[in-house]
Amino acid sequence: MRNRVSKQADGRFVTIRQTLWVDSIELTFDLEPCVGCELCRQVCPKEAISLKKEGPRTVPYIDPERCSLCGLCATFCPAKAVKMVAKNSLHETEREITPILDVGGVPHFSKGMKMDLSLCRPGCEECVPACPREALTPGEQGVVLDRSRCLSCSHCRDACPVPGAIEVTPLFEGTIEVDTANCPVGCDHCVASCPTKCFTPLSGRGVDVDARHCICCGACLVACFYGAIDLTRLRVLTDTDGYSAVWSRAIDRLLTENRRYLSQSEGSVKKLTELIKDSRL
Repeated sequence: MRNRVSKQADGRFVTIRQTLWVDSIELTFDLEPCVGCELCRQVCPKEAISLKKEGPRTVPYIDPERCSLCGLCATFCPAKAVKMVAKNSLHETEREITPILDVGGVPHFSKGMKMDLSLCRPGCEECVPACPREALTPGEQGVVLDRSRCLSCSHCRDACPVPGAIEVTPLFEGTIEVDTANCPVGCDHCVASCPTKCFTPLSGRGVDVDARHCICCGACLVACFYGAIDLTRLRVLTDTDGYSAVWSRAIDRLLTENRRYLSQSEGSVKKLTELIKDSRL
């Protein structure tokens, strides 16, 4: 029986492939849409992913000896730059798979950006130029969303003149702050790295950050060498709760210690609410 893992890289695509006779599973990293964050590295249960510099960019490096092809990196990738497919060479079939979600224990994530075209004003396209990812384009039936490019950064929602026409649920709930005292004069690494353009250079030194459009991906943390950025992830927004060891480990690595205090506070509020309800006050 033949069962092996191989790696293939061509400059843009990096593919980890496991073959078993006529069947194979492929985990492919597309470095073109990759935003240079480190979510894939942080959540990998086998620590098979590290980061490396390629020119001005930071991209993932995958160790095929460690990779188990679980696909958790594909689940968390905000830019949808990681994909898993199952192939059968005998029947010449190929289908995208999400094994880590299908087996349970890891919850499905929020749906991201949703648009209700029935609420849009005829001919309105104000959200289109607001998108930093060019994920929105005019169409015959209204604005068209390219979900593969959308990062749920809320620029479109802020530009939309009709309340409720656009709803955005990001992957994370958190905060971001910049200590400009640590910013060297002329440094704009965070500005260049941010995929949602939430940083604005200040005159002289430092940057201003608009937390409304931060998706907490961490690309700015990777780019900043001076410890000027404080990124706090408090929650991963999912449809249900996860319970597997893989999920728990990923959450522990992604969320900050503030999340523990938040959970304790929410638990205390919940208990207090139940006590008041039971006492019929």
